[in-house]
Amino acid sequence: MNVRTAGVLLFAALFSCSPPVPDIPPAAPTVTRTEALRTSRAYTNLAWRGTRHNVRHGTDPDGIRIDTPDVSVSGAHAGAWWKPGARSAGMPYKWGGFDTPRQFVSRLNRDPENGGRPAAAGDMGTPEKQAAGDDAVSRFAAGVDCSGFVSRCWRLSRPWSTRELPSLCTPLDWEELRTGDILIVPGRHVLMFIEWHGDGREVFLGSEAGPLPVWKCAEHFFSRAILERSGYRPMRYKGMREPETDSGTAKP
Repeated sequence: MNVRTAGVLLFAALFSCSPPVPDIPPAAPTVTRTEALRTSRAYTNLAWRGTRHNVRHGTDPDGIRIDTPDVSVSGAHAGAWWKPGARSAGMPYKWGGFDTPRQFVSRLNRDPENGGRPAAAGDMGTPEKQAAGDDAVSRFAAGVDCSGFVSRCWRLSRPWSTRELPSLCTPLDWEELRTGDILIVPGRHVLMFIEWHGDGREVFLGSEAGPLPVWKCAEHFFSRAILERSGYRPMRYKGMREPETDSGTAKP
């Protein structure tokens, strides 16, 4: 066996050991609760490995500031988390992002927007970004933000902002929440409800592309009382078509 053949076989072996990148359903007028949950977990469970080429701290070619949520720089943001060369889980948050898992992984290696060079892995929603809004969205970074995440979970054809999403929804009482519904503060943040935790209706499992505790897509337990005090409102997408069950939880 020559060196070239051995190298090809080694690459094939390494590739075969890599976890497959999950696919998500294409855009559609409606979505089931099961589809919403599976898409959510395609983001929160996404396995990937960034390199130093995916780190950015500075302005992109359009003059827009990018700050990836990596821990490779001193004085990193408190929500920074991924480490170049290490295995990471969960797609990183990107201000204005709407990438699918496959798009994200592909762009980390070769990004058409960046002349074939690797894209930045995420872009934190800093106060400066929040003040600038859409003008602060960099096309040279890959990832997804909170409303882009929900838009993908609902199979929407474009990212709907937190100000726009309520127009697609019906308001709910907290006790009516089911898998795939949302808690939202328009203009600030949105997260997806998965299921109640325990016997009461005080704590629930949810998913989000959020800043806490780190800038990534992840599942957390949330306090109803805290969210209510913070102004979150429960809502249901009008295109949600799966019949409700007693538990209200779709199976992944």
